[in-house]
Amino acid sequence: MKNKFLIISFTSCSGCISSLISLDIFPQFLERSKIIYFPFLSDTEKIVDCDVALIEGCISEQSQIDLLKNVRKHAKKVIAMGTCAAFGGILSLSKKKKADPISDYIEIDGIIPGCPPPSKLLGNCFIRIIENKEIELSNKNLCNNCPLRGNLEPYNGNPINKIYPSNDEINSSKDEQECFLLRGILCLGPIIRAGCDCLCIELGVPCEGCMGPVSKDFTSNLINFLSLFNISNTLRKYKGIFYRFSKPKMRR
Repeated sequence: MKNKFLIISFTSCSGCISSLISLDIFPQFLERSKIIYFPFLSDTEKIVDCDVALIEGCISEQSQIDLLKNVRKHAKKVIAMGTCAAFGGILSLSKKKKADPISDYIEIDGIIPGCPPPSKLLGNCFIRIIENKEIELSNKNLCNNCPLRGNLEPYNGNPINKIYPSNDEINSSKDEQECFLLRGILCLGPIIRAGCDCLCIELGVPCEGCMGPVSKDFTSNLINFLSLFNISNTLRKYKGIFYRFSKPKMRR
């Protein structure tokens, strides 16, 4: 018997849904499952019992909470798909809107992190979901397979004073590059979960943290991490570092 799926979006850019539909295995997913609610593809309005609910987006409005709880009531399993659903997402930078992960309001059965989730990770997770297996995420940090790891040296104490490299640095040969932190550029690789194949780093930009921490709370990990480095006064005042994908849990 095919598993019944419910796919729903809350506050998001729909990037996770777009990534899902673009997967090479999406036709296989359609063949091996039964989608009973998916506003992007069907006009079905009523939420009914399902085996798996895939949820994209964070909770930013009070009206979304009742809908989310209704989804939980009808789903055997709930998966948070993407950084917004899992951690709060980029809306966490807003001072006027809340950006709560869905786990603040309901119990969830797994996450597929990423902004959006990398195709390889998303595809592997969906195969496991179709086969009624638990989602498996890496328990290692991004530095473990970073392409700049080969020339890694101990942190030299130089100040971290930039969030992004210059255009010249981005376009330079990878053979000429070294760890972003050694170049005075903030990179969150040491505390962020591996699984994205270092796509940003391959393009010459540091990790911003969309895959989330390997364990525990996003903000506490970040504060502890930054305390180990000589952070410039300019960056210390930039609160966006702390709220890029998650707001502190103490906010309530």
